[in-house]
Amino acid sequence: MTKIINALIIVATMLCIAPTGALAQQDRYSPPYEPEPPRDRPRGEIQVTNDWRDEINVTIWTHQRERIGDSWTLRPGETAVLAVDGIRIKVRPNYKIKVGDDWGRVNLGAVGEFSRGTWYVNVRDIWRATHQRGGRGDRPGPRDENVPDWQR
Repeated sequence: MTKIINALIIVATMLCIAPTGALAQQDRYSPPYEPEPPRDRPRGEIQVTNDWRDEINVTIWTHQRERIGDSWTLRPGETAVLAVDGIRIKVRPNYKIKVGDDWGRVNLGAVGEFSRGTWYVNVRDIWRATHQRGGRGDRPGPRDENVPDWQR
C-alpha cells in the first residue's frame, strides 16, 4: 500500500510541475518585444547609387515606422550620401527603404552592403527586391494562371 501511495504522490507532483515547465519553455522560444533594436546591429551612413535609367525617389523608414526626411531624388548615375537638413543620417539593417511611389519597401540589410561604417545600396537592388515576379508582386501573371504554384 505504501508503494502505491508513493507512486500516486510522484504522479501528482509531476502533473503539477509539467504545466510550469511548459510555460517556461514557451517563454524561451518566443522572443520578447524589443522596442529598441539591439546595439550590436551595424549602424552607419547610407550611400545610394542610382544605377537606373531614370530619375528616382528614395524613401526610408525606421524600425518604428517613422519616415526619415521626405525623400531624396537621384538622377541617373548619381551617387549620394543621404542627409536631412545637412546632417548625414545613420541607418540600421532593419530600416525600410523604397524606390518610387507605388511599390513596397524592403529591409536595408537585404539589399545593402555594410562596409567601414557605411551602407552601400544600388537602386536596381532595391527595385528587384520590391518588384519580384516582373512587378506583379505575388499575384500570378496572365500566363501563370494554369501553372501550378510550385512551378511559378
